[in-house]
Amino acid sequence: MPLFPRTTLLPVAALALALTACSGGAPEAPGEASQEDLSALLVEGEVPVDPPEADLSGLPDRPDDSAPVAERAAWHLLADVSGIAGAVDPEAVAECPAEMREEAGASHTCTLVYGGVDLEFPLTSEEGSGGIAFSIEHPEVPLTRAFAEENLRHQSGAEAVFCDMDDVAVLAPGAEDPADFTCHARDGGVEWVDSAEDTISPYDVYMLNGGQLTFSQGVATTNG
Repeated sequence: MPLFPRTTLLPVAALALALTACSGGAPEAPGEASQEDLSALLVEGEVPVDPPEADLSGLPDRPDDSAPVAERAAWHLLADVSGIAGAVDPEAVAECPAEMREEAGASHTCTLVYGGVDLEFPLTSEEGSGGIAFSIEHPEVPLTRAFAEENLRHQSGAEAVFCDMDDVAVLAPGAEDPADFTCHARDGGVEWVDSAEDTISPYDVYMLNGGQLTFSQGVATTNG
């Protein structure tokens, strides 16, 4: 019987957490850094016309319908979360309980190690029109810095951006508070302030239910 995964991102009213996930990490957080200091951290790139999408070509082959349910569910979890994170981690490992069966009303917890961070994802199953559907909850998900910066370019229209986060951070979709890292873009500043064209604005980062990133522009610091 085919497996019909169905992703569900539930609201989690918690502060998004940024965790160290890869060696190297980000440069020291700019905090109240001057415009000159921020300028040295900016990463140039082309502004995407369309919302960025993760390149998932590096995922392992999708198991066929004859594979165990746990193996198929783990692959769908890995593919789903990699798309939200913005990249395939070749060392990521997704595992679901071996006792999983295609039966309605069951609850399980799958695990995923992505970027060195351990995450858990509750799954529930129910009868669907085409078979058993598994619904995946996402209390927390990983996000790569490169994908965050690419999304900021698209939303701000600025080529030069920087997010003062580690290589991989963990965010709570639907959280009311912003992530505990800040991004920056050379966007000319907010419209209601007379600023130089090369002004660098701070941006709070949020992840909506569904995994979409959104940014809230702030007023640039003027300290020298």
